[in-house]
Amino acid sequence: MGPAKEIAAAMVAATAVPVTLNWTDVIKTRMQGAAAPGCVAEPYGGGFAKTAQRILAEEGAFALWSTGMLASLGRECIAVGTRIGAYPAVRDSLSLIAQGQSGGDAGIGSKFSAGVVLGALSGLLATPFDLVRIRVQAEAGSAKDGLLTSGLRCGLPQRITGSVTGLRVVLADGLPCLFRGSGVNVVRSICMTVGTVPVYEHTKHVAKSSFGLADGPSLHLGAGLVAGVVGTTVAAPAPRKRTPGSGRGGETRKRCS
Repeated sequence: MGPAKEIAAAMVAATAVPVTLNWTDVIKTRMQGAAAPGCVAEPYGGGFAKTAQRILAEEGAFALWSTGMLASLGRECIAVGTRIGAYPAVRDSLSLIAQGQSGGDAGIGSKFSAGVVLGALSGLLATPFDLVRIRVQAEAGSAKDGLLTSGLRCGLPQRITGSVTGLRVVLADGLPCLFRGSGVNVVRSICMTVGTVPVYEHTKHVAKSSFGLADGPSLHLGAGLVAGVVGTTVAAPAPRKRTPGSGRGGETRKRCS
């Protein structure tokens, strides 16, 4: 399978993540986000379940599942397509430069170097989608007569109705603002990519070449567990983005440079 097909396959597979888990991001963003000045609603509290129940009661199940979905799909497709889809081609290219072998027989240095390169690239490319997703989910809520009746901007005018209008709001501050927080995203993405993709591949390679294990679902699951533990461990200390301040009407804004 060529690089284009690998990337396309990874992007298609990546859509499963937001389709099944976007609602957890909505809840997390509401729990972590600060209410805008002038918000007349009580802060979200009581933990994950209480926040979920409140959003369900005020906005409905569809809003809980779909808010920021387009930006979430874009973010996962770009991140996973880059990290996983482009990995074989980048790994083999780096191994060729180092006069090594291709595929699973490539040197561990080439594998981890590919993880660093693709982690940095995926973190940078995914930042605009991540930023828009957070803005949409932080500013969403039920609305009546142009005013929000729930959410972190309850009682204030509705500015964002979806990912497209969220993108316009971000772009109103200038094109560079699309990459606000990219440094944090790049660091975290490098840690996560290096700790998962090459670890997963090399774990399978060692298991087959050194221990004679057959390639199959059990080996894939075992390697996935190893990669999950390593990836979570190395990414844990990495800084995480804060929910960005949302601008007009006396709210805190961050300058973009």
